[in-house]
Amino acid sequence: MNKVNVVSKFVNPFSQDVRRMSERFDNATINHNVNELEQLLVEAEKMLCNENAASQAQLYYSMGTVYIDFSKFKGISTEKSTEKQLYYFRKSISLIEFNEYFDEKYKPYVLGFKRVLYTNYANTLDHCGRKIAAIEQYKKALNIDDNFGMALGNLGRVYQHYGMLEYDNGHRDIFHYFAYHYLDNAIKSTDPNTYSEAKDCFEATIDCYAPEYIEKVLKPDLCFKQFSYENPDELNYRKWCLSNGLFLNTLNDLPIAESCFAADVIQLPNMIANIHSKPIFHGMFSQLKQEYIYARHLYYSTLSFISEPHYADKDTYIKAYTDYSLYSIRVEKLKTAFKTLYGLFDKIAYFLEHYFELGINERDINFRSIWRDSAGKGKKAYNYKNVLNPSENFALSSLYWISKDFSEKFEDSLNPELKRISDIRNSLEHKYTKVYDIINNKDIPEYGDGLALYVSEEELYEVVIFLLKILREAIINLSLCVNIAEIPKREASKDKLVLPMSLMDYEDDWKI
Repeated sequence: MNKVNVVSKFVNPFSQDVRRMSERFDNATINHNVNELEQLLVEAEKMLCNENAASQAQLYYSMGTVYIDFSKFKGISTEKSTEKQLYYFRKSISLIEFNEYFDEKYKPYVLGFKRVLYTNYANTLDHCGRKIAAIEQYKKALNIDDNFGMALGNLGRVYQHYGMLEYDNGHRDIFHYFAYHYLDNAIKSTDPNTYSEAKDCFEATIDCYAPEYIEKVLKPDLCFKQFSYENPDELNYRKWCLSNGLFLNTLNDLPIAESCFAADVIQLPNMIANIHSKPIFHGMFSQLKQEYIYARHLYYSTLSFISEPHYADKDTYIKAYTDYSLYSIRVEKLKTAFKTLYGLFDKIAYFLEHYFELGINERDINFRSIWRDSAGKGKKAYNYKNVLNPSENFALSSLYWISKDFSEKFEDSLNPELKRISDIRNSLEHKYTKVYDIINNKDIPEYGDGLALYVSEEELYEVVIFLLKILREAIINLSLCVNIAEIPKREASKDKLVLPMSLMDYEDDWKI
């Protein structure tokens, strides 16, 4: 009797029809039945409009996994397959993360689904080079079940690859330490959903390490230098950046938050240059870092509770309207953080264009155009001197797939949420935007002024933190991609006279 009561208190939000459809997808995959998989995709699309959000999430997940199989069975291009996976997994995540499904009654069903969804989404992100984004998803899966072997092992593999990209020797060893221990835990995992083939793969990955390196570097406990901060405001700020993974520091992607990680230490690697060259790339990178840091602190400064308006907001004679629009220095800081961050994408493109000498006319340089091979139309059309090849550089691949999210045609974007972010950006820069208090105003169409783009304060906070995370990933990968591109230059210069040129550090005391 007690057993029945325990089971009955939970509700499965996934419909029976969708569960049956999921089994059909699995069986068709096991049997390598491409024709049936194609038919099931058509059926699943038709089912979407008649199902609840959780069941739709399950359908989108199944559709995403089909494209993993299609790249093997059907010969579909890897890029096309990855695009479909990203789109469907993201649709699934956006639906299953509805507040409704955090209800306790759905817990065992929803968490079990999320665990697998986050892990497969992370696998796809890793496959296209977006290791930082993949790490975040693996962590989400392990927060649900820290014994889930597939997430443990794949996170270990990502940390190993990340460590191989890292050009700081000390940082590299720390990444390999965590890679080793995650892989070891995955092999020892008792989770029944950890496939034996996967465990074999994880063992082979560990075997890449020399026994002596394991004993001397990977097995001993880590010991970190601790820092203290006299200023409590600085301490709180650094703790916030650490906990949200927002420092320009590769170590901030590890599963621990040490005080020695609380600094923006990422910089460009040693570079081979002509003796007459000037350090333009270091200057460009420093400016990118500074603008990111400025936007991050602007956002942080809006989170603090204030008991009274800013003195600059007093006696400004702003007119109120029935739409509960918000006017304050705090809201303008939030808008400025958004605009500063969004503008960094094209500045990264400007860096890549000059570093790889693509030969794009300055007016045509943006975060989309750098991945093409030509620009202009008619008589003004021209081909680029060089073309970027993301497949030859993992870190460059990460930047490429970030750019594909921010597609020129947003109806084709791999990220369904970015059309809205683009609309907000265009309205903030060129049109008329109102930020409103979502608590006081539930019905903008009725109370709005008919011209403004209305953005809730809550939404604006969400999109700025999203941009902070994705720009951090982009800036770190910009540094890593330069390091990878410099490797053949260093090899070619081995037998030549190379004179070191050191750049001095910009002292903190100068930043007044």
